[in-house]
Amino acid sequence: MSLVAMMRLLCLAIFAISEASLLQVDGSGTTNPSKYFWKIMETMEARLLKDVRLTYRAVGSSTGQREFTQQTSGDFTAGLTDFAAGDIPMDPSRYSSLTTAGRSMVHVPFCLGAIGVFHSVPAGEVGDAKGLKLSPCVLAKIMKGEITTWDHQDIKAENPNLNVPAGTTIKVGHRTEGSSSTTGFTGYLNSKCPADWSLGSGSTVSWPTSSGFTPVQGSGGMASFIAGTPYAIGYLDAGHGHQQDFQEVNLKNEADTWLNSKDALMATDANGNNGVAAAGKAAAEAAPFPAATDDWSSVNLYGKAGTNTWPIVLVSYLYLHKDWSSFSAEKAAVLKAFVDFVLGSEGQGMLSDFSFVVVPAAMNTWQSVWDNTITKPTGFVPLTFESNTEKWVGQGANVVSSKRNSYSLWKLGDLESSINSMKERLDSMQTHLDGYGIVPLHGSGTTNTKNWFAKAMKLMEERARVPLFLTYRAVGSGTGQKEFVGDSNSGYKSYSHFGAGDIPMSGTHFQTMTSQTPLESMVHIPLALGAIGVFHSVPDGEIGGSLKLDACLLAKIFSGQVETWDHADIKAQNPSLNVPAGQPIHVFHRRLGSSSTGGTTGYLLKKCPEHWSLGAGSSISWPAKSTFKAVEGSPGMQSALKDNQYGIGYLDAGHGHDFGLSEVALTNLAGQTRTSKESIALGGVAEAGTAAANGNVFPTDVSADWSSVNLYDMPGDSTWPIILVSYMYVKKDQTQTNPKTAAALQAFISMVVNDPDALAMEFGFTPPSTTLKALSLRAAGEISYPSTMQAFIFESSTNAYGGMATNVISLKRHSYDIYDSSVTQDAVTKLRESLSSLTSGDDHDDHGHDRDHEMSEYNDTLPVVLSVVALVISLLSGCMGCLAFRAASKSRALNDGSSPYAGRTLDMQVVSVESVDLIWQPGTDLDVAAQEVARRSSWFHTPPAVVPKDVPIIEVQDRIAQRVITRCPSRPRTAQPALVVMAQAVRPHTANVQATSSRQGEGSPICEDRCEDGLQEHPEIGALETVQDLPTVEMQVEGGDDLGTEDMEDICCSWHVS
Repeated sequence: MSLVAMMRLLCLAIFAISEASLLQVDGSGTTNPSKYFWKIMETMEARLLKDVRLTYRAVGSSTGQREFTQQTSGDFTAGLTDFAAGDIPMDPSRYSSLTTAGRSMVHVPFCLGAIGVFHSVPAGEVGDAKGLKLSPCVLAKIMKGEITTWDHQDIKAENPNLNVPAGTTIKVGHRTEGSSSTTGFTGYLNSKCPADWSLGSGSTVSWPTSSGFTPVQGSGGMASFIAGTPYAIGYLDAGHGHQQDFQEVNLKNEADTWLNSKDALMATDANGNNGVAAAGKAAAEAAPFPAATDDWSSVNLYGKAGTNTWPIVLVSYLYLHKDWSSFSAEKAAVLKAFVDFVLGSEGQGMLSDFSFVVVPAAMNTWQSVWDNTITKPTGFVPLTFESNTEKWVGQGANVVSSKRNSYSLWKLGDLESSINSMKERLDSMQTHLDGYGIVPLHGSGTTNTKNWFAKAMKLMEERARVPLFLTYRAVGSGTGQKEFVGDSNSGYKSYSHFGAGDIPMSGTHFQTMTSQTPLESMVHIPLALGAIGVFHSVPDGEIGGSLKLDACLLAKIFSGQVETWDHADIKAQNPSLNVPAGQPIHVFHRRLGSSSTGGTTGYLLKKCPEHWSLGAGSSISWPAKSTFKAVEGSPGMQSALKDNQYGIGYLDAGHGHDFGLSEVALTNLAGQTRTSKESIALGGVAEAGTAAANGNVFPTDVSADWSSVNLYDMPGDSTWPIILVSYMYVKKDQTQTNPKTAAALQAFISMVVNDPDALAMEFGFTPPSTTLKALSLRAAGEISYPSTMQAFIFESSTNAYGGMATNVISLKRHSYDIYDSSVTQDAVTKLRESLSSLTSGDDHDDHGHDRDHEMSEYNDTLPVVLSVVALVISLLSGCMGCLAFRAASKSRALNDGSSPYAGRTLDMQVVSVESVDLIWQPGTDLDVAAQEVARRSSWFHTPPAVVPKDVPIIEVQDRIAQRVITRCPSRPRTAQPALVVMAQAVRPHTANVQATSSRQGEGSPICEDRCEDGLQEHPEIGALETVQDLPTVEMQVEGGDDLGTEDMEDICCSWHVS
């Protein structure tokens, strides 16, 4: 015999011995306790001295029953498994077939479990800290496909705060194979709502096949479906659902208590039973359970009595053969030991780890069944258990010893312990966080208040001890009103906690809201005021002063009745107007609904109804003429007027002023004709608000229909005739709102109405007068809040101990990003101030506010900073050339030498690379100018650095050319061009000097065209090697009142360098 053949025989012999010595017990069935079984099986394998293997195949209760009773379909003469498990009793037809085949079985209850209903609707959209509620009949309609969307009125009726997107489809998951979960769930629906549940009950039912239904396999498949599918719903054993941290549906039990399975498991009754054990106890007390060998198919624990009893409780059973005589004695011993472990104190104690409940004592009859019912094999010797050390005995072959273990089990236990420890710490932190709860508050509406609200919300979040989640969606007044009122999909419940708009709630929306059952009511809370101005692009030189248009003439223009700028009616009110004959008027109007459209058309309709027939509102039907053009938003209106001469349009006054647009002067009720800028400067916007509050403009009833409220043409000498009010829309009855959200809403209203941080003015709003603010506070005081609400309070000065309460919004709390942004804003403000002085102090209005678009688009700091820096560098780089060498030659006297700088000199040694800048203003003493250099040396937040005199110029040449601005004296730029002297010194070998004129902000190089010989060059700058070689500047400027073309030419060409 060859060596290879001998090795083969040896392997076969070893394999045969192994097979003969290996004891294996196999089972299959319900997936619910599978992890529980696997842990016990691995524990037993590690604790036995014998070579044993226990397996359990998780395939569902029905499949487990089939494999236990039959070896092939319909063959009940034998089964494939040694035991099986299910969360339902043996199916009666299978039980009958089994007994017909001459075989008997026993039911051994080993635990109780809850079937829960889980979903994946986002928690923020559920709107209730307790979670989603579904009564049996609503759940039945969902699970049979009668209710198909989450915003269905039946669901909303039980969940009034549910706020899902309109028409969101419900995605239903159901088990595809026979399942005890299906039996328990359908049994519950069938018993509680038979009128609406027509699919029957059992481990399998005929589910709908529509697109909203998805079949899944096993508990794992259901868990994956719920986890991976938005807006899904499905049923699952509670243990699986809790382990996945799924959101659970609250069901109503026999005591009409809303609860979920986790609540039931945590509750205890007077006897110490939780809500699942209470169901088992109630069943045992109601009637005796069948004998172990009988048909148990009628046993169920649905809808048992008890305040906190869970309504869908299943009994988990082991299915065992009555006759074990065909088993080997050793195999029977292992199987009995497994059942002993499961029903013993250690196994029952492990159930809670898997969200199962121990079987009540009245149902734990295993020992009696073993003693009196099971037929044992010949030579049977049971395995024993060692829990405490038993010398010699514990080392026996038939002992399951707790003193034995495997490394893998130990390590898993160690990891589990570590995970549990971390989870406890996490739960502790989460309890601290959720002890108060993440408090949501969401609003939507006008873009006008976007930045104001955003900062107010940010300040509230940073100042609160508890976690606030506040958002505002800027979508326009009209959309804000729609979302506040709701629609048929939402059952006319609000999509938001509050709305905001620059117009009162429309009569149509108000009527829709107040016609609901139960009655809905709201309050308007005035927040701020703003002006709408009329702007034009007729060249200034052709007007001869401010353009004046009365209301009727404006109505004729905006309705297309007056079509040219030289129309007799316009000339009559503007006799100095000198435009080209027949010049068309280009009318620009907003394309979409806009509060500025509402303000302008409302004003025209009120003042001149005989000439204005287009109606009033946020959108109207404009004339279809070639000279009429629709634009989008304030930027569209600004671009249209900037890019097209002879245009006219309406715009939020603040935007128009920021854009530098020319404005039409309107006449107010007092007969005063002025622009909105002039009116704002005189307090005319606030004056209009006071007049409205003192008059009969605002209804006495703050919850009445305010749709007719407007502040057009209010009395007062300084008032502006087109004023809009920004409002918050708030439901009057907040008693059903989550108490914490209600508290956040109340605090936010206080934050914006009382405005302790002066945010209204910061964002360009005109705050309400004292009289109007009193009306706002009265409206806010009409809101009813939940009786259990703990209101937020504000800490403005230190309140020891009390300031640390969970409901305190403290001025003493800060966030770094708010601080940092304030520092950046200060820097930008300084840059703007410097830019303003550089450009002869452009007028800038800070009183208007964004009525139609986000102010961030016009006040964004980054473009301003980049623009300022670019301009500064372009100007400063030249001026440093003047400091790099002596300007020896002087320009000739221009006229009478009346310049305030005539004959004076300024000497300055360059000592700073980083931050020296000098701004000359007409009439400023040079000593003052020199002090200004020192003051502004930290302009760019960099301390001035004195340069050692031996530093090579080539290392600092680019940086030294950035910090001095020189403005030559001239008449105001509105009358004559300003002359700016520039020098280019950023390259070591040449220095060019040039002059640039500036007329109304438009720069145009003029020297290159006028100097016949070109600009002068300094040939010797390359010889300068170190900083100490830089000479002192001595510059003398002479000037007069008039700077003509020839004067400019002479100045440009006479400047040179030595």
